[in-house]
Amino acid sequence: MLSGITLLCFASCYAITLGLEVARIWVRARSRAVISLGFAVLGIITHTLYLIGEQQGVIQPGPISSWHQWCLMAAWVLMSLFVIAAFAQPGTSLGLFLLPMVLLLIGVAYLMDQVAPFGASTAAETWGVIHGTALLAGTVVVMLGFVTGVMYLIQSYRLKHKMLTSEGFKLPSLEWLETTNRRALVISTCLLAGGMFAGILLKLSHNSFPWTDPVIWSSAILFLWLVAAMIFELIYRPARRGQKVAYLTMANFLFLMIVLALILFGPSQHARNLEHPGTDESTSQLQLPATQPRSIIQ
Repeated sequence: MLSGITLLCFASCYAITLGLEVARIWVRARSRAVISLGFAVLGIITHTLYLIGEQQGVIQPGPISSWHQWCLMAAWVLMSLFVIAAFAQPGTSLGLFLLPMVLLLIGVAYLMDQVAPFGASTAAETWGVIHGTALLAGTVVVMLGFVTGVMYLIQSYRLKHKMLTSEGFKLPSLEWLETTNRRALVISTCLLAGGMFAGILLKLSHNSFPWTDPVIWSSAILFLWLVAAMIFELIYRPARRGQKVAYLTMANFLFLMIVLALILFGPSQHARNLEHPGTDESTSQLQLPATQPRSIIQ
């Protein structure tokens, strides 16, 4: 039963949910909100079954054993947060901003489907688990910060120009968005910093730390930016309020996307396609440990 579930199953549910959220702007109906939430829950269920099904026959089982699963886990967490927010902030248009992030992660997961999984030894090591988990959690929080930052700027503009006339497009209060923004800035910095340091310790334990790799110095720049942004937010009192903290969280998102793009698609990527034309099965198996996707600090 699990083998029959594909990415298209839950991606379609999420796409329908997004379509219903967009339709709510013009058509105000309580039943539409209930149907939208129903498709979201159905998508999460099939999403969960898909992740469980992928563990069948895996040599090194675990929720994060490849970049493909890493992206799907991040999408699952974001979607779960959307459902929770739908109950905590009923009637708001959070889905218009969260769902595109979910679909983006699923799209990247589809592209990474043929990339070799992480090495069994790396995935099982304590520092490797901490590195992958902290990076995933930090990425999710950065995306949440980006979403709430965009919503803050839109809501601030609407209030300033007295454009709060559409009942179908409702956003949380500026106070809630501002508080969430600040928390996202601090929490994401701590998580990503912890994930990077865990990755450094993981690489040092293997006596492999190529400083010339673009991902290493780009990760270092990201870390310095995160620390500088957090210190700026803590010291410069005006940065704690209003649009400034929203811009900081949005900048964090852009920096993180650049680093992740280098990791997944950059010129120094070690991850290769599992299917190599012109190679026999034994050669492919021998090359598999060298083709594992790298961590954020490789």
